[in-house]
Amino acid sequence: MARIGVFTSDFKFYRDVIQLLKEWNLPFMSIESMDSIPDDVSVVLSSSRDDFDLINQVKSNNPLQGLRMSLAKLLMREKFDSVVIGIDPGPYPGIAVFGDNILMEAFECPSLRQIGDEVSAIAESYTYSDLQVKLGNGDAPNRDYIFNTLRSLELRIRVVDEQNTSFPHKIHDNALSAARIAQVEQKYYIAPELLSQNIKRKEAYEKEFVTLKSVIG
Repeated sequence: MARIGVFTSDFKFYRDVIQLLKEWNLPFMSIESMDSIPDDVSVVLSSSRDDFDLINQVKSNNPLQGLRMSLAKLLMREKFDSVVIGIDPGPYPGIAVFGDNILMEAFECPSLRQIGDEVSAIAESYTYSDLQVKLGNGDAPNRDYIFNTLRSLELRIRVVDEQNTSFPHKIHDNALSAARIAQVEQKYYIAPELLSQNIKRKEAYEKEFVTLKSVIG
């Protein structure tokens, strides 16, 4: 199983990136010497303040940006062929990111006004050959606001049919709907109407999608 290594002299970056890796539940290790990096460490996270260079190193002062930059390397790729950002429109939009049909992350945007910053940060952090945004066609006022905001970022946007992406309603959350919207028309997507009514929200991602967690084991 591949791991992320952390090697830096920047204590704040180290503390923050370790906390983030734990939140994402990703395998990692702290590296004590650049001369003893285990073979299963496929990418090394460092601060941009560090003055040394390593093979498969990602440097950033922003831990989340650095983590996103490292995900392709964690999966033993130089970059993703395709990144798809799914968005469930609403006052608190859901956002989900797939890299080569693997669910990387899904979360709820704190506010509609932050959607441009959130999507821009994703687009600038992931490494890929192609990126597109799939925006659900519901909630017309908020959908139009999101569409116009993202269009100003010169991103390729498709408005897609979001029918059934909130099914069943008892487990609905905006991030889960965004993941379903991102996978509309993809063979990796299990139509929610085929799932058990007794499914729990925390199980829905693993049951419906190929996730980063499942791929790295």
